[in-house]
Amino acid sequence: MTDVAVRPAERIPEPVDTPNRRPTRADRIFQAVMLVILAAAVLVRFSASQDLWLDEAQSVAIAKLPLTGHGPTMFTGLREDGSPPLYYLFLHFWVSAFGTGNVAVRTLSALFNLAAAGPLFLLGRRLVGTRAAQVSVVLYITSPFALRFATETRMYSLIVLLTALGGLAVERALRRPSLLSAVYVSLCAGGLALTHYWCLYLLLTVGGWLVLLWWRPSFLFRAALGARRRRP
Repeated sequence: MTDVAVRPAERIPEPVDTPNRRPTRADRIFQAVMLVILAAAVLVRFSASQDLWLDEAQSVAIAKLPLTGHGPTMFTGLREDGSPPLYYLFLHFWVSAFGTGNVAVRTLSALFNLAAAGPLFLLGRRLVGTRAAQVSVVLYITSPFALRFATETRMYSLIVLLTALGGLAVERALRRPSLLSAVYVSLCAGGLALTHYWCLYLLLTVGGWLVLLWWRPSFLFRAALGARRRRP
């Protein structure tokens, strides 16, 4: 009879994300803290009441001008300022409805800023999964840069929104090419070009990448595969 050493059954650890696991007290505390942080980040976006600084005051002064007429118009002001018109058109109709108070004119930027969280989440969910998308939205909502853009009467929050929508449109066009996908990409690209002239650098970069992807798709695939293999 041969003696055989029998190893005791190893305790296999449970997966980190156990399905249907009941939340513990620590989980509930963490969720409550996160909700408080997110709520505070949202409220801060609507709380900036200090005086407008020079560029903000200039934005409001241009947006208040009439669109047509014999005197100075908004487009006359834009020619002097050198800015594209899209944000100023939004601000023109906004101040016509809600006035030119400091909080009122900044609220438009806050709404643009918060609206960007939607396409950012959808893009993240499609590319890296739901949990990573949720983390990216939390990081965006609490980002000091996003908070700064949300409390200025300038076009930067609109740029963030259009960029997130553009990323979503490009992802759809690559995943499911169609005429409608191309229209979405064109609308976002046109919106960015009409919001700030610096967006042309972004459009040229993305456009060059798409041309390279169309011209040499195998080259980009090999580069991505090589980068993945070099990871430790």
